[in-house]
Amino acid sequence: MKLFALAFALLLPASGLFAACRGIDYRDHLPSATRAQLDREMAATPFSDGNHWVATRGNRTIHVIGTMHGGDARMAKVMRTLRPALLSAQAIFLETSDQDMERLDRMPPALTRSFLLPQGRELRHLLTPEAWQRFKLTVQATGANLDSMNRMQPWAISMFLVQSGCRPYGFGLRRGLDDRIAGFARRKKIPLGALETPEQALAAISGMPLRDQARMLELELQLVQSDMPEDATPVEAYFDQSVWTSFVLAPWISARYSSFSYAETKRLWAQYNRRLLDQRNIRWMKVIGGASQDRFVVAVGAAHLPGRNGLLNLLKAKGFSLSRAPW
Repeated sequence: MKLFALAFALLLPASGLFAACRGIDYRDHLPSATRAQLDREMAATPFSDGNHWVATRGNRTIHVIGTMHGGDARMAKVMRTLRPALLSAQAIFLETSDQDMERLDRMPPALTRSFLLPQGRELRHLLTPEAWQRFKLTVQATGANLDSMNRMQPWAISMFLVQSGCRPYGFGLRRGLDDRIAGFARRKKIPLGALETPEQALAAISGMPLRDQARMLELELQLVQSDMPEDATPVEAYFDQSVWTSFVLAPWISARYSSFSYAETKRLWAQYNRRLLDQRNIRWMKVIGGASQDRFVVAVGAAHLPGRNGLLNLLKAKGFSLSRAPW
């Protein structure tokens, strides 16, 4: 299981290769108490279900579509269902533009600060001695350069080095729903917009306190070296239109296969969600509110839709009426 990549598969734009998941859906293996807690948290979360909603206020109609950036054959059927909503749009807003992602792939020098530790800091000083030994074994197995890895921020190492068979590498996968929607828009000559730049997305994750980044990396190192089955929950929950269940269960799954307490894993995930979800959602609302079109689509990672600071609840707070739509 890759904690950062698990979230990124549902949150950030796509480019990269795919390794098929042969894991299990943990929702099918929950103790009764954990199932009851999951049901309570889902019931208490605004807009916890649904991958396609319509927000209306006056003359303005916004189709909000929750995407998964990873590829899956089931996406073809989803696209057929979404075609009418996409065709009716005067514009489609994705998280970032293809041009911006291509620029990111070339790694402008100014972006290195999002990937590298501050001058004078080293990863070996952020990790516990035990975690550093685990990390060195991982580096040796991959053939990466230990000195180079020692200078990288923990989140970047997690994304690019601590690999599993279930999650994407890099920033995601080709042919996810975002990629399909963008291709459809280009073919139909529907204008495409972006809610943020890649730099803004990277700043959100690299701004997470280094100590918490290191703790998440320590947790991942324990998990990948444990007997934990791969986690298929996020993907299966996405296609059940209840992706938030995977975020609720993530701390429980992590604590089950590591020495970390449930309280610690929940704290780390809450920190991560505040930065990768809440703060970005609030910033995106400025772009959505400033759009000149009356009918448009907002297609973003599905985890951005639920919650008190989810896009749907933020739209509701702005006076929009929300209704479920076919997906």
